[in-house]
Amino acid sequence: MKYLFIDDHNVTQIENLARILHQPRKHGAVLRPDYRWENNGTTLNNAPIWDSEKQVYKLVYGCASEPVDWTTDDLYMKGVTGPRRIHSYFCYAESADGVSWKKPTLYLHDYGAISWDGTRIGGKNNIIPGGKPAVLDPHDPDPNRRYKAQRHADSTHMQTEKFAVSSDLFNWEWLDSPGVSGGGTSSFTYDEQRKLFIITVKRRGPYGRAVYLTTSEDFATWSEPEFIFSADHQDQENGFERIARFFDDPAYVRPHANRPEEYKTDVYSLSVFPYEGQYIGMPVLFHQSGMRPPLYENADGRKSVELVCSRDLRKWERVAERKPFLELSPFGDGSDYDTGELVPANRPIVCNDELWFYYGGYRYRNASQAQTFAREYLDSSAICLAKLRLDGFCSLKGGVEPGSVLTKSVKVDGNRLHLNVDSWRGHVEAELLDAEDNRTLLGYSLKESVPLNVDETDASIRWENRVELSELRGKTIRVRFRLMNAELYAFWFGD
Repeated sequence: MKYLFIDDHNVTQIENLARILHQPRKHGAVLRPDYRWENNGTTLNNAPIWDSEKQVYKLVYGCASEPVDWTTDDLYMKGVTGPRRIHSYFCYAESADGVSWKKPTLYLHDYGAISWDGTRIGGKNNIIPGGKPAVLDPHDPDPNRRYKAQRHADSTHMQTEKFAVSSDLFNWEWLDSPGVSGGGTSSFTYDEQRKLFIITVKRRGPYGRAVYLTTSEDFATWSEPEFIFSADHQDQENGFERIARFFDDPAYVRPHANRPEEYKTDVYSLSVFPYEGQYIGMPVLFHQSGMRPPLYENADGRKSVELVCSRDLRKWERVAERKPFLELSPFGDGSDYDTGELVPANRPIVCNDELWFYYGGYRYRNASQAQTFAREYLDSSAICLAKLRLDGFCSLKGGVEPGSVLTKSVKVDGNRLHLNVDSWRGHVEAELLDAEDNRTLLGYSLKESVPLNVDETDASIRWENRVELSELRGKTIRVRFRLMNAELYAFWFGD
C-alpha cells in the first residue's frame, strides 16, 4: 500500500514544506456527438472499463437527440433548457488506447430516422436498448453477472435506484432488489479490494442539495442511505468568489442570471473511488448565480470540482483548503466543450503511469431561448479527458531551503523504500527511525542517505551501506524525508 500526502493521516510533523494541489492536465474532447441520435448532448456516468480478453476499453455513455419526427414546433419549449421533446439513449464505444474511440454498429436498436442518403438508419447505430452505465465485478463466479449497473435516480419522477446485471453490456437482466431512493444525480463505484458496491445519491441537506451513502456487499441488500457530505458556510463564501470570476473575467462564458441575493453553493454530486487504502471523492460544487429567466424554472450558475478524502466513506476531509481540482475552461477559440459545465465520471483509470479522468464537458449550463431557436444545442457537449501524474493529487514541496516531513509509524513490508518523487532540480534524502523513541536506526541516517535527484513515479532510495531493508522487514518504523527543490507525492515499501 502507498502512503499519500493528500492529508496528514500519515504525517507526524511537517517543517518548511508546502502541500500543493495538482490539477489534471486537460487533453480535450475524446468522444464527440457524431450522429443524429446524439445531437442534443452526450453524458458520462462511469469511466471506461478495460476488457483484458479483447484488449480494449469499453464505454457506455448517454446521449440525447431531437425526436425522429422532429419539427420546428419542437423549438417552442416548455422551459428554457432545450427543445420541447428529447429522446434519450445509452450508446456503446470502445478504444484500444482510451483516446481514439470507435462507435461500432450494433444492430440492436431500430432507429427510425432517415440517413443523409435518404435511406432509413434502422439498426445501423451504436444504441444499446435498455443500456446502462456499469461497473465490472471480477469476483462474481456467474459470467452472466460480470457487469453490474444501477438506474439513475430522479426524484422528479419518484424513481429509485434499480439494479441490473449483464454478461456483455448489451443484454441486461433486472433484479428484484428493492430500490434506493435518491435525487436527480448519483454515482456508482465498486471497491474491488473490499468487495463493496458504493452508491452516493443526492438528497436535501444543509444549504440545499447534499450527499447520502448506501453500500452493499452482495449487490442485493443495501444499507439504509445515510448523510455523509454537504456544503457549509465556507463554501458559500468560496461560491461568491467563483461566481464573480465568471462575470468579471471576459475570458469565461457568463451565466445568464446574475442576482447576488440568490447566490448559493450546494453539492451537485459526489463521485467516490478507492485509492491506496483510502477513498477519494470529487464533489461537484454548484455555484448558483440566480434563477434562470424568463421562466425561472431552473437555477443558473457554474460548477467546480474539489477533492475530499476518507478512510471509512463517512467522515470526509476537505483537501488543500478546498482549491478547485477541475475547473471550467476559458472560451478561447470556441473549440473547448467544458466552458459552461463539467461533471466527472465515477472514478479515474490508470493508464501509462497516469490517472486519466473522464468527464462530461458542456458549452452551457442552460441554453437561452435564442440559443435553442438557433439549435445551438447541436454539438454542445462531449466526453473529455484530463490526465494526472500517478498518485499526483497532492505533493509536499520543498524549496531552496531544506524542509522535512516525519511520518507516523509504518510497517516495513518490503525490501526497498520506494518514492513517487520529482527531485531532478534538487534532491530528497531519507532516514529511518525507531517508532518508539525516534532514534535513528544504524546505517539509515540522513548523513548516509544517497541523495535522489530524479523525476519518477517509482524510484527507490538507498543509503551508503544499505540498499535493501531485509533486516527491518516486519518491523514498525518512522521515516523522515528531507527535501530541497523537490516534490514528494507518495512512498511505500516493496521488492
